[in-house]
Amino acid sequence: MKEIDCRGLSYLKIIREIKGYFNSIGEGEAIVIVDSDLGKSNVIRYTLHKGYHVEQESDDDIFRIKVEKRGCLEIEVEEQIFSILVTCDKFGEDEKLGRILIKEYFEALNECDELPRHILFLNSAVKLFAKDSETLEEIRMLHKKGVGILINDTSLDYYNLKEDITFGDITNMYHMVILMKKSKNLIKL
Repeated sequence: MKEIDCRGLSYLKIIREIKGYFNSIGEGEAIVIVDSDLGKSNVIRYTLHKGYHVEQESDDDIFRIKVEKRGCLEIEVEEQIFSILVTCDKFGEDEKLGRILIKEYFEALNECDELPRHILFLNSAVKLFAKDSETLEEIRMLHKKGVGILINDTSLDYYNLKEDITFGDITNMYHMVILMKKSKNLIKL
């Protein structure tokens, strides 16, 4: 049986390992090994959310979680169309923590199965496109996956960042309003 050793890995790295393996097979099982209660909880939550069968056993500080992906009938689910409006270059009020959290948000979003149709950036959120932005690669990955990246032209002019834009679409507020109205769900950060 395949063993996926995730000891010492962060949550996102654990999910990438599990997702990578189970996406590569039709049906099958693996033992996921983690070394923390939080890691165990995250593995169980993620795999149950995916509809996998889960059994766990622990040996002191090591948790072995048997995960089984079984064949099942596919259920047609209505596509959830949503967009994300980003208005700030950080998540929350604290400057340093806010930058860490916004980067983690886009890293986690890249791991989701359902991606937004569009992500709209305005106000100081356009700073995430600066050449030295720590979040730029995560946003670029979303763009490569087909997510529409729309960046407000007035905000770019205000922060003098138009020259830094290497992907996505620079657009005006009118176009952004139209896209927001068309979106079934709009998440504002």
